[in-house]
Amino acid sequence: MLDVALVGTGGMTPLPDRWLASVLLRWAGRLILFDCGEGTQISLRRLGWGIKAVDPILISHLHGDHVLGLAGLLLSQANAERREPVHIFGPPGLQRWLEAMRVHVPYLPFAIGIHELRDGATYDLADGVTLTAAEASHSAPCIAYRLDTTRAREFLPNQARALGIPVQQWSQLQRGHSVQLQDRTISPDEVLGPDRPGLSVCLIGDTRPSRRLAELARGVDLLVCEGTYGADTDLDRAIERKHMTFREAATLARDAQAKQLLLTHFSAGMADPAAYAPNAAEVFPNTIVGKDHLSLSLNYAD
Repeated sequence: MLDVALVGTGGMTPLPDRWLASVLLRWAGRLILFDCGEGTQISLRRLGWGIKAVDPILISHLHGDHVLGLAGLLLSQANAERREPVHIFGPPGLQRWLEAMRVHVPYLPFAIGIHELRDGATYDLADGVTLTAAEASHSAPCIAYRLDTTRAREFLPNQARALGIPVQQWSQLQRGHSVQLQDRTISPDEVLGPDRPGLSVCLIGDTRPSRRLAELARGVDLLVCEGTYGADTDLDRAIERKHMTFREAATLARDAQAKQLLLTHFSAGMADPAAYAPNAAEVFPNTIVGKDHLSLSLNYAD
């Protein structure tokens, strides 16, 4: 199971009832954070999933509404007695920005791993999660992320019994290790089923839609995407400011053949984002208009 929560859904400026856009994922006991604008740690506390365990942190771009909460979050992790390194991913320029931030956070009891990514970069995170980066189209260098989880192959107990393998040795085979019987060696392939797809999420922040982003999000279980403007009449403004309308985000989800779309990053001028849901649903029916602290769980199809 992969849990996803919207820490905030606001774009550009926080509102009394809408924190800045940020996404938290929970997988295998770890927390993965996407973007960290002003006040993110406050909303994280209200969500209640934890702060100390957040790692890695994925930054889409270096505009203030996506990074100005980092200093406070790292200090909170330090106060929670974290000692393990925290890895931060982002576009070129991330290292310089973090060096400037350290003027305000001169001491942390853990190391920061800085990873500047370019289009097509991949990174093997712990616990069977693979990160893939793609360049987005915004007014600053911007990265979108895809996260793919692995899934263990099904263990076939009837096959193991037929081969005469003691139950005590099943766990070794499940972990991918061969076992030695008196007269032969049994490989995992003899008692494991075929490969099974894991779960996948694509996280797209501030950007115009593009074919490259549709490729990144191809077939994902969940596409979390910016929808700065709900009204179709705001298309010219979206083009000028390099953002997306609800309809454009839905078109991207449809072209990517994503299974579900979750919209976030709403303009402060959009008082009721849900009122514009039909503009997305006409193109991609399986659309959810997000709200702060909305959470959902992704499960295997079988």
